[in-house]
Amino acid sequence: MTEFTKAVAGCIANWGRIVTECNGDNACLEEASRGLRQCLDKAFPDSKVLDLQGDKVNYMLSSMFFLANRLAKASQGLAEFDKLISTTGELSRNEGKDSARQGKFAEFNKELDEILAKYF
Repeated sequence: MTEFTKAVAGCIANWGRIVTECNGDNACLEEASRGLRQCLDKAFPDSKVLDLQGDKVNYMLSSMFFLANRLAKASQGLAEFDKLISTTGELSRNEGKDSARQGKFAEFNKELDEILAKYF
């Protein structure tokens, strides 16, 4: 009997514990993501091992793998966003029309676009 649900939940729970301890450190988050993918690789057998309708089973298992991996990448992007916000400080589109404020807002948008391109 397979226990994919239990194995996947265990992988995600373990990843969650590690990520919490990372405290926004991107290198730690990357290592946690690798650990999550390795855990999921162990949890899901090669599709040839299951003597069932391969395409349907493969679709279900690969969807779970994809979603867990996206969650891990999104958490890295969120950590980068946290750092960007903390270094930028108060920034409002409506406050001040001076060139320094506009330049700061433009730089913020550029860095935000880089985060989105890299992680999302």
